[in-house]
Amino acid sequence: MKLRYTLLLLPALLAVGCGPSEDEVVVDELTGQVLEPATTEYDMHRLLEDTDITGGQWITVAQVQSFLQQKGSYLATYKDPAWSNKTAATLIVEQSKLQTISPLYMLARIQTESSLVTSGTSTNLAKATGCGCPDSGGCSTSYAGFGKQIECSAKKLRGYLTDLDAGRATISGWKPGVTKSTSDPCSVKPANKATAALYTYTPWVGAYAIQCGRNDIGGSSLVAVKYNQFKGEYNWGTGGGTVTCYSGTVDANVAVGGCVQSSSDAIWRQCQADGTFTAGTTTKPTNCTVSWPYCSSATLGRSVPARTCVQSSGDSQWHQCGAEGAWLSAPSAPITGAGPVGSCYASYAL
Repeated sequence: MKLRYTLLLLPALLAVGCGPSEDEVVVDELTGQVLEPATTEYDMHRLLEDTDITGGQWITVAQVQSFLQQKGSYLATYKDPAWSNKTAATLIVEQSKLQTISPLYMLARIQTESSLVTSGTSTNLAKATGCGCPDSGGCSTSYAGFGKQIECSAKKLRGYLTDLDAGRATISGWKPGVTKSTSDPCSVKPANKATAALYTYTPWVGAYAIQCGRNDIGGSSLVAVKYNQFKGEYNWGTGGGTVTCYSGTVDANVAVGGCVQSSSDAIWRQCQADGTFTAGTTTKPTNCTVSWPYCSSATLGRSVPARTCVQSSGDSQWHQCGAEGAWLSAPSAPITGAGPVGSCYASYAL
């Protein structure tokens, strides 16, 4: 999110001119990374597609781990002590999918902000995605650390997309079809929600757009460069016949056609063939192949989300809310905090 300034490495005696010469190297001030020429120049009004941001839900931890190893990344061996020693690959996949954000996009964001995907050192680990690092300077300590950076970045993108899905502009006023000035400045009219969300996160076009972009700053166009570069450098697959959607409510992958009543807002969402959930409705879709509704609890006198564990007032036994609204026996819930469908979303003892 932090502004991508760059420096020109010039001879001791500066020459007068309108721009860098062929022998001058443009280096990103934050990461020290040389700004590379793009193999494709991007349309600043349509940097990525919506599915580039929200797709890739089939991508696994093993794939991300393999990619990081292939790149010689410091992250390939990193485990975050603040997140129960989860690996960087696990955090990237889990936190991205929790917000229905593509892990591949997250890799591109990390590289754009900190170069950690290709770096063999831990430099910039605490601000891996630039989240909480405004252009005005400094980074919030609330988001310091790798796991927090991934969580913060995924949540912010999901917040922007939630506003856009509802027909609203993002927090900084970006919206498809509405012209707005970037900080370059360039006059941009986003063609889709992905582009509006990118400029909300980093309001600079930068060096890799056909129109208006500058050649001395990475900007949001650099995210598009890295996304497509990483997409082509590894066989991520397409999910094939086993496309699923990761659901934070179920804490598992849900098959295409499956419906989940979200624990966050009680809205019904259905898994689509591209690995993403629909925007959602207040009523359950009629064509669900499997469903995860709230379960009605007589003990609590209300309905509770999937995976909730409750000690029944009828028999004092523990049960967990499962698929199709069924209560399943969960005798281990008070000991392990989990039942037959995974960790308890919440636990209620007598």
